[in-house]
Amino acid sequence: MDKKDDGTKSGNVAQTGAAGSGSGHMVAPGTGGAVQIPRDAFEANTKAYFDNLHNKDKATK
Repeated sequence: MDKKDDGTKSGNVAQTGAAGSGSGHMVAPGTGGAVQIPRDAFEANTKAYFDNLHNKDKATK
C-alpha cells in the first residue's frame, strides 16, 4: 500500500508543476518557436489568435 501512496504523491507533484506553467509566456502556435505570447491572453481568446494568424497567412499568399 505504501508504493501506491508514493505513486500518488509523485503524480500530484507532476500535476502541480504543469499547473504552475499556466502563467507567463508560451511559444505562439504556428511560429516554429520564434515568437512568445502571454499565455493568459491566448487562453482567453484562442479563436481570435488563430483567426488573426490565418488572415496574415492569406495576406502573404
